Amino acid sequence: MSSYLWPLAGLALANLLGIISPGPAFLMVSRAAASRSLAIGVALGAGVAVAATIWAAAACFGIALLMTQFASVYGIIQIAGGAYLIWLGISAWRHSRAPMAAAQTSATPASRDGLARAVLTGAWLSLGNPKIIIFFSSIFVALLPHDAPVWVRLVAVAIVGVQEISWYTIVAFVFSRPRVQAAYGRARVWIERALGTVLIGLGARILVAVRL
Repeated sequence: MSSYLWPLAGLALANLLGIISPGPAFLMVSRAAASRSLAIGVALGAGVAVAATIWAAAACFGIALLMTQFASVYGIIQIAGGAYLIWLGISAWRHSRAPMAAAQTSATPASRDGLARAVLTGAWLSLGNPKIIIFFSSIFVALLPHDAPVWVRLVAVAIVGVQEISWYTIVAFVFSRPRVQAAYGRARVWIERALGTVLIGLGARILVAVRL
């Protein structure tokens, strides 16, 4: 058992460094928490965590490696992810001047439909992110011993899930604070447009790099 502790620790560190590096998921979770509510931010982060956990499981049990052998399937996922990022970016620009709804509090929780949509948005955002796919099909696999038993692989998947949901819950909590929401409200137009530009650029970059 002890022989697998260091590989798992290295895997956890690599995954944590990947999580905390700013990307589309961080931008979307922080924006949702600042402009809407803590619950929506956490739900969006949960969707991201679900997607990452799926990729981790795929990597641990060889599915991700198999997918890389089918460029067309991989390319379709990239196209969908890139197009979705562009759509989110355009939406951010379109609604940058729209009145911001009053932020919800813990006393007025978001609706189940709103939370479900946030989870699906977060999951879809990450399922098509090529950086996540590359990480789990290369670095993640390399850090996992090839002879690791099933329990080690399950622990590795659990580490990813716990780290992802913990990080994005912290992000959502920080950006849902009243002072942060107030600051966001004052600079909302420019933040939304900057976010939209970044998302459109990321989506376009993904589409340009697709190889079917």
